Amino acid sequence: MPFIWSLGSILGPLIGGVLAEPCKSYPDLFARGTLFDRYPFLLPNIVCAMILVVGILVGILFLEETHHEKRSRRDVGLEVGQKILSFLDWQRPSESSGKVNDANFEESHSLMEDEPPPGYRTTEGSPQYPCSRSLSPAAPPYTRSDVGHRLPRRGAPLGVQRAFTRPVIIHIIGYGVLA
Repeated sequence: MPFIWSLGSILGPLIGGVLAEPCKSYPDLFARGTLFDRYPFLLPNIVCAMILVVGILVGILFLEETHHEKRSRRDVGLEVGQKILSFLDWQRPSESSGKVNDANFEESHSLMEDEPPPGYRTTEGSPQYPCSRSLSPAAPPYTRSDVGHRLPRRGAPLGVQRAFTRPVIIHIIGYGVLA
């Protein structure tokens, strides 16, 4: 999210600056006395509005619902998007072909199906929390001193001082400077 925000903070003014006053900047394309001469900032606003509309349409037509309560409902927008893709003859690569290449490789195919990554083969060095118990029946239950820090009581408010840590304050100041 911060990357997209930063990218928009750069591209938005860039689009506005490049497309502003098109009759002065691009006299061969935009003649004097036209709508763009009367409203010199109309073109960048139209372009930004078109980008917004395309983003909304892509979201409605091609993104699946992720909310767990609404996931099982019928999604008319997704159905329309699938019909548009089938009309344009854009389909996902078929799974019938056994060879793997750029044209028919499924994104969901795992490169390491049988073997987990090396970092997940052991639990050594994993943090031990008070709510977890060892698999060994002889091991005593963990206490707060085993964890190394004091845990807040369940339901207790964290407070403003604990929420606004140094990294959070730096991010807020950074966004304030960029805005």
